[in-house]
Amino acid sequence: MLNLSPLKPGLLAAAGAVLLATPSVAQAPSAALGSLQAGLWQLRSIGGSAREPARSICIRNAAQLLQLQHGNRRCSRRVLSDSARETTIRYECQGAGWGQTTVRVETPRLAQIDTQGIDGGSPFHHAYEARRTGDCS
Repeated sequence: MLNLSPLKPGLLAAAGAVLLATPSVAQAPSAALGSLQAGLWQLRSIGGSAREPARSICIRNAAQLLQLQHGNRRCSRRVLSDSARETTIRYECQGAGWGQTTVRVETPRLAQIDTQGIDGGSPFHHAYEARRTGDCS
């Protein structure tokens, strides 16, 4: 067992504050996202126009599904809730906006995604059915 009694209370408080302020990028991967298979995924808009084409993306890491609107921008993330089947995160991209995304895993090859926020000063809200369709080429 770790003996912390020689440490001063102020030092412990400061260390705790640093840990709490660390972005979620450094946190352990989500249990829900960890169950999704890597590969080529097709995103179909839910409730959008029937003419809106499906979007295909190569997912190497399921965390890519958390920032669909802001792509590969480096953003800080904070986990709002996490369970075996559903994860909700909030992310902030300095100078580019923010988003909040919920991913609900139905199977390792099927998920529901709801994302909303601000991108470039304009609001967005998208709901997708995400389905793995094969391997990335």
